Amino acid sequence: MGNILDYIDWRGDLTFDKEPFGEVDALVLSTIAYVEFDKIVSEHIEEQIALRDAFETLSGYMDDPKYRNLGRIIPEDVFILFEKMAKSKRYATLRMSGYINRVDENSEGQFAALTLQNDENDIYVVFRGTDDTIVGWKEDFNIAYLDVIPSQEKALLYLKAVASNLRGKIWIMGHSKGGNVSVYSASLCGKRIQRRIEGVYNWDGPGLKAEFLALDVYQMINEKVHWYIPYESMIGTLLCHGTNEHIIGSTKRGIMQHDMFSWEVMGKQMIRKESLSREAMLAHLAIDEVMVKMTNEQRKQFVTVIFDALAATEAKTLSEISFKHFGTLIDTVKNMDADSRKTLGEMGKLVLKTVRENR
Repeated sequence: MGNILDYIDWRGDLTFDKEPFGEVDALVLSTIAYVEFDKIVSEHIEEQIALRDAFETLSGYMDDPKYRNLGRIIPEDVFILFEKMAKSKRYATLRMSGYINRVDENSEGQFAALTLQNDENDIYVVFRGTDDTIVGWKEDFNIAYLDVIPSQEKALLYLKAVASNLRGKIWIMGHSKGGNVSVYSASLCGKRIQRRIEGVYNWDGPGLKAEFLALDVYQMINEKVHWYIPYESMIGTLLCHGTNEHIIGSTKRGIMQHDMFSWEVMGKQMIRKESLSREAMLAHLAIDEVMVKMTNEQRKQFVTVIFDALAATEAKTLSEISFKHFGTLIDTVKNMDADSRKTLGEMGKLVLKTVRENR
């Protein structure tokens, strides 16, 4: 039993023509999407660079904090993973292109994507999950009350652009929010592109609303969509999933199971668990009940209040927030108008009440 690093050690000498693309490969590619590829991988989909060459170029940039410091939530093992990939027969010749990384504070959107293609011209579209930016986390929370978030719209446009510029079968994947937008884009890309899709992988990303999953456009690809959730997940259990749900093992506990390097791999498969842990199921039920009890406007107000407080610190990333900001956060809450303080208090009471009832 190991993780994705061990998988490359074991499987890295087999090219895709000898061992077809599988679920662990989807996790590997979803993970390297967190690397900063600016000035290394072109934005143009048809302008490709071999993965091993991209790694060599990145190695020359590692003194630059922009490339080295990925923030608190991205494990540094991602660089070890990338190096192993670059030195393996399986991944070294993958052609990388179409790297986009956009953070827009005005639209409250954070979006990053990458495309890879193997020697058989199979296409792998990878969407990055939430990075270290506060804008990215605000967009995640906005899922609670918005029908569509900016990164979902951008993912759909990106997928259509890839499909129109490259020929071949398509796999779509992503970790965290990257998994959510993978499912969204695959659902709405149109029948012609859907026929080319071989698989969609959502790695511990939020689901989608039940109304969306009931649509014909989603049902047409439901069997191709795979939802992976660590057995104590707090993120992947949000909202609703399709039929192919996989509960997987992790070496960590609770919210820390969101770390993809903690997920257990044996051979060419993820280790399965029979069900979510009792704690995860209770948390899932509690969150669902809170969401049902809140109106859409209350959800919006709650998210706004939280991120207004964070905005007062003037931090742009989670890494920039430290103990010195706690005073600012407390003062911001104290100085809020009466309606905002009431919203924060009522939502807090509702969460605590629901948690107690589900113990």
